[in-house]
Amino acid sequence: MSKTNRDRLKEIGTVLASYGFGHIYNTRIRSKDDEQDAQRLRQAFEELGPSFIKIGQIISTRRDLLPDNYIEELSKLRDNAPHFPYAEIRKIFSEEFDQTLEEVFEYVEENPLASASVAQVHKAKLHTGESVIIKVQRPEIEENLLRDIRLFSKILSMAPNTVKDMLVDADSAFDEILATTKIELDFRNEAKYLARFRALNKEIKAVTAPKPFLKYTSKRVLVEEYIDGIKGLDAVKLTTAGYDKKDIAEKLMYSFLSQVFNDGFFHGDPHQGNLIIKGKQIVFLDFGITGELSSDVRESLIRLIKALVLEDIEGMMNILLQMAIVKTKVNRFALSEDLADFYHMYASRSFKNINLSAFFSDVLYITNKYKMIMPNDFLLLAKSMTILEGVITELHPDINVLKIASTYIKTNDDVSFFETITKDKVMIGLYQIAQNSASLPAKITKSLDTINNGRLKVHLDLVDGDKKWTGLNKMVNRIVFAVIIAALILASAVILAVAEGTSVSILAIIIFLGAGIMGLWLLISIIRSGTL
Repeated sequence: MSKTNRDRLKEIGTVLASYGFGHIYNTRIRSKDDEQDAQRLRQAFEELGPSFIKIGQIISTRRDLLPDNYIEELSKLRDNAPHFPYAEIRKIFSEEFDQTLEEVFEYVEENPLASASVAQVHKAKLHTGESVIIKVQRPEIEENLLRDIRLFSKILSMAPNTVKDMLVDADSAFDEILATTKIELDFRNEAKYLARFRALNKEIKAVTAPKPFLKYTSKRVLVEEYIDGIKGLDAVKLTTAGYDKKDIAEKLMYSFLSQVFNDGFFHGDPHQGNLIIKGKQIVFLDFGITGELSSDVRESLIRLIKALVLEDIEGMMNILLQMAIVKTKVNRFALSEDLADFYHMYASRSFKNINLSAFFSDVLYITNKYKMIMPNDFLLLAKSMTILEGVITELHPDINVLKIASTYIKTNDDVSFFETITKDKVMIGLYQIAQNSASLPAKITKSLDTINNGRLKVHLDLVDGDKKWTGLNKMVNRIVFAVIIAALILASAVILAVAEGTSVSILAIIIFLGAGIMGLWLLISIIRSGTL
């Protein structure tokens, strides 16, 4: 029986507090060892059960939500949930298809192949002869997972500013997490993604995915082809079977780059457990998490790489500002300085000393610093690339991942550094030029009238304007002060020239001495300021 929201909220709060996170919801319980916070958060999520293991895995794909050490720790969360009874498999399948397992399958193995936070997998064989797996959703997981996401979001919304300052628009992020989780909890979507991936890669002999059986796929059940091969990219088994590990690593990287730049559709969690080698093919498994880059984001990504190659700092800044959702005013000068430092840091390194995960992390660090919210699929791409780089490096440590990526980008026809000029683009450009040219005389006349009538206003947006305005004030004040000193000296000279009495001469001398002291003080202040 599922818990009430109040009971579950109390349970979440108690567990978080026991691991030193009472400060999240304004209680006094707080651990003193801050260095272990990330590890304790992972342990708390594990104790809170399957739904929080899944929440932690989802959060680990969002580098905009938490610092890197938390993201890395939550990435360690693995689906080793206790299995649920086989009787539940029978019940759920019957409810979904109005058929028994015996009517559809020749046999179903009662012991699960895997039991994860969201679903359990069993091997089976259809009466038609195909070996398959049955992926069945955990009982009540949808209700529990969506409830826990909302409750955890509620806890964060009550957090003090010290916690909120770590996050960038957490409310919007958790709304997105809720939406994507609903998609993932409908296995018909995963079947659709499997079919799409297979279609996009049908001409590529080295890559494929299991075939889904749509007839026996529903919201809570997915039946797909069983793949029997070398799991987890086991180095010893690959060598024994005669595979070249470097060749597999390179093909894996090229495949992912093709998914990103050619298809705009990529596997969102390409860790070793989701990869099998069979018959000289890399088989991608588990399409619960996928990314889809819009044409605009893909073009922006290519332009960002182009700007990096051409050392176009201004271009990089504009591209990031266009890609991101910006809810606060961005200091463009400071952002440009950070991007210049970012460029020079990478320009000074050789390929072998650069890793893609660091590259994406640095880009996201800069955007997070200026509260710029990057597209969700860009964040997932950064996470996926980081996972894949780790997989490839472990498979073949000497491989140069960035060099492969660079070669792919330079040689691939779909990733052009020069925009394709088509007849339509030329015609649109000519039309825009003609339209602007026709309105140009009227705009010039209007501008001249504005100037002539004294209605022209000039708006200057100075970088660090307050500091520069203060400096300008000081400069003007010194000039005025110097003019006054000169006037006093001139006045004292005139008084001495026309003086007819001793008292008048003394007054002139006093004025002269006063002006001299003021002049000396002005000179000293200028020397001290270092602007002489």
